[in-house]
Amino acid sequence: MNTFDAIRRRKSTRAFAPRQISDEALERLIVAGGLAAVGMAGFDSLRIFAVQNPELLKEIDEEASKGFGNPQYHALYGAPTFIAIAAKPRPLPNIELTDSGCIIENMMLAAAELGIDSIYLWTGMNALNRRPDLRDKLGFPEGFTCAGTAAFGYAAKPDEKLREPVRRIQAVILR
Repeated sequence: MNTFDAIRRRKSTRAFAPRQISDEALERLIVAGGLAAVGMAGFDSLRIFAVQNPELLKEIDEEASKGFGNPQYHALYGAPTFIAIAAKPRPLPNIELTDSGCIIENMMLAAAELGIDSIYLWTGMNALNRRPDLRDKLGFPEGFTCAGTAAFGYAAKPDEKLREPVRRIQAVILR
């Protein structure tokens, strides 16, 4: 699969099957994340945490799902793998959010190439930042907060069609 097709295949999956991704696939996702553009090459200020433990996933899901007014809502959508990007503050304010976005996007595109589905989860980041005890359970180092999260697995209802390559965002070209 070429890069453009991986971009067209990637979509936000909101219902996952219980089937876990392989250890080899998880390793490829982690390597892809580490190949992301990171401001000022600050790789030592970042950590990737992969959660596949069902009890810990349930606890994160419960915290991430709070405040939506629907007891049936599950913010992790039943995904068997949850990724959190931990970051410590750096000289450029909020650069860790950009770094995390690049890391997660690399991981999501690699997942698309491997036939793995994904979703970027703002709710997961908020849950971990509300609950320092959850960050501790994941093993976040002292002084690190969560800069982004995503979930990975296989869609409950697979859809292999590629999205149409159309402009979805208004663009201004200055020449």
